[in-house]
Amino acid sequence: MRRITFNHLLYKLFGLFCVCAPLSLIADSENLLETIMTGGVSVNLRDPTFNDGVLTTTAGGVITAPEIRIQARHIIYTRKKIDDQLVVTIEAEEDLILEFNSRIFVGNRLEYDFSAKSGVLYQGRTGMEPWYFGGDTIYLQPDGNYLIQNAFVTTSENVRPEWGIFAEKATVIDHDQIKASKVQFRIFDIPVLRLPSFKMNLNSIFDNPIHYEVRAGSQGPRISVAYEIFSWERFKVFARLDYRLQRGWGGGFETSYHSADHKEKHETINFIARDAKSSAPHHVAIRYRFQGFYHKQMDSDKVTIDLSWDKLSDKEMATDYKERGLDIEAAGRTQLLVRKEADWWITNFTTRVRVNGFQTLKQELPCLETTIMPFELGESGVISQNKFSASYLDFKYADSIRDSDGYRSTRLTSSHQLYKPIPIGQFTATPEAGGLMIFEGSSPQHKPRFVGLGLFAFELDTRLHNFYRDFKHVCRPFARYEYYTAPTTSPNDHYIFDIDDGWYRLNMVRFGIDQSFYLKDGNGLIYRFLEADIWANAFFDSHTIPQTIPKAYGRFIWNSFPTLRHTCHTGWDFEEQQLDHFNFRTDWTVNSDAAIGVEYRHRSAYDWRKADPNNFFLDAFRSVSELRHSQLSDRRDTVLLHLFYRFLPTMAVEFESRHGWNRRHQPAYNEFEVSWLAALRASWNVKVSYQHLEDDDRITFAITLGSKRPDQKNYDSLIPFLNF
Repeated sequence: MRRITFNHLLYKLFGLFCVCAPLSLIADSENLLETIMTGGVSVNLRDPTFNDGVLTTTAGGVITAPEIRIQARHIIYTRKKIDDQLVVTIEAEEDLILEFNSRIFVGNRLEYDFSAKSGVLYQGRTGMEPWYFGGDTIYLQPDGNYLIQNAFVTTSENVRPEWGIFAEKATVIDHDQIKASKVQFRIFDIPVLRLPSFKMNLNSIFDNPIHYEVRAGSQGPRISVAYEIFSWERFKVFARLDYRLQRGWGGGFETSYHSADHKEKHETINFIARDAKSSAPHHVAIRYRFQGFYHKQMDSDKVTIDLSWDKLSDKEMATDYKERGLDIEAAGRTQLLVRKEADWWITNFTTRVRVNGFQTLKQELPCLETTIMPFELGESGVISQNKFSASYLDFKYADSIRDSDGYRSTRLTSSHQLYKPIPIGQFTATPEAGGLMIFEGSSPQHKPRFVGLGLFAFELDTRLHNFYRDFKHVCRPFARYEYYTAPTTSPNDHYIFDIDDGWYRLNMVRFGIDQSFYLKDGNGLIYRFLEADIWANAFFDSHTIPQTIPKAYGRFIWNSFPTLRHTCHTGWDFEEQQLDHFNFRTDWTVNSDAAIGVEYRHRSAYDWRKADPNNFFLDAFRSVSELRHSQLSDRRDTVLLHLFYRFLPTMAVEFESRHGWNRRHQPAYNEFEVSWLAALRASWNVKVSYQHLEDDDRITFAITLGSKRPDQKNYDSLIPFLNF
């Protein structure tokens, strides 16, 4: 459409008035020019006519004012005084486009009052990616909000949407907050849910506000429906309804709150199901899960509060509620952690309790721990580290473990360490000395115990490098000697609540070399394409470790190409003359549509399952024969495979499997899951998967409404299957 600029309009008006206009009309034209040039309203019309303060065109035009822009084919613009009141209005229709408060609308007809800054748009609609909303009548309000009669909200681009949220009346506040009354969820014009009122944040599309799932397996068919029934500001409520043919009905709700500054978060799960038809040995008639967490940062982020809880009816409920493919979910912790940071100390207050009888757990009722920031003693260069804690601990075994009531005791600990880095040429020598004291108010002998020991260590390392054209080789040889004195009380004579109580005499040296290889590419970018770390431990005067150097270890990471990485963690057992462990993984991003990950894991019967593989107090106290016949010995071999291929921009297939064998007293197993994923129109996503597990086969059909956040970083060039 050709617009008339300000100069063109003056020229046409001047020619028109000079040729055929009477004097009275010339006076009116002067008022018209004043209208165009004042009042903050700019009028650009094609072939307009003017009569009694009214500009009219049927050839198209644009009218702009602060916070509003109107474009249409048929426009009637009025600016005149009526009863001493200035009236500035517009009526527009046909090919209507309205920009109001930074949002663009289309509609059939617009009536707008510039003085009141309000108006009415008929059969209007607008969008906020990926949402579209509108209604029969949209009332534009001076504060930038909208009131909509016979409203709809959908992600469908069609005039007749495949699905939508329809309401008799809705209000849009602050661009993305919608309040609606007498609400219906419709799919293909079929109502599937009715609500008396509804609040929603349009940003909730990124949190999957609607989810349908149908699953069939050994436990029978299961239908699950989840809706976001409330969303306002940053608070959301999801309602969930489940039905299992062999178990019955279940339902509940989930809540979520995230503050604008990301310093406060709160999420909960509240779900109850009736399991009247199950005949399993662990059968529970009423099953439930109440889970949540709360996080808060305050006092300039120096105080952090974290509260979490997870109460379940039985240990299978966690996995039954989520059912995330091949993953097995365990019950979470129920605890309160308060952390306070100051300039020279950090204090943690922890309370952890057991709320599920099937868990084995160390309760902290409570625990107060303070760490003093490392500081220099005068100008000596000696650094001091100190930590103190006081707690009452109660170790409870699961109810299924009979003839064991657990144990409990107060515990006071104090640890101190001094060290000083000393440069010696190209080397750095660091001598250390320290001590640990533990007081326990009770023991297996029902009397207090004191555990004390000393630590002496010496570390020597250096850093070397060399250049080979575009390559750089960096290596760090190191050796660290550690000597822990025998504790004043044997581990058999005091309680072992956790790894912090497992102290014993140890005399060892750890030595090795860490290496890195860097490359500068043609663009001048430097990246590390190879890491190779090799180390071993030597033990002296230890009757439970007969060989001085029992094992050697290696860690290798090789980025052979920018899209291909190999990782290897391995160890060799000199005493048993076999691989202690061998974990090798390859990740290959073939292109933006395909990626594959393959991993082989081997663990021998002499690679103990420890929380910290570099902690050897257990090895120094228990013999190899004792450890070999305990649960710490778990020989196994495993192959893991993860494959993703996107054969269309909106369709992909994903395959995940794990195969295990060579475990003692357990048969080999093969489990896999294959899924077909599709992104349909209107932000609907479909997932159809088949799972083969050790004791079950499942087929799942899930459909969700959701979309990726536009501000989320795109990781497609790295590992596509993590982002579909």
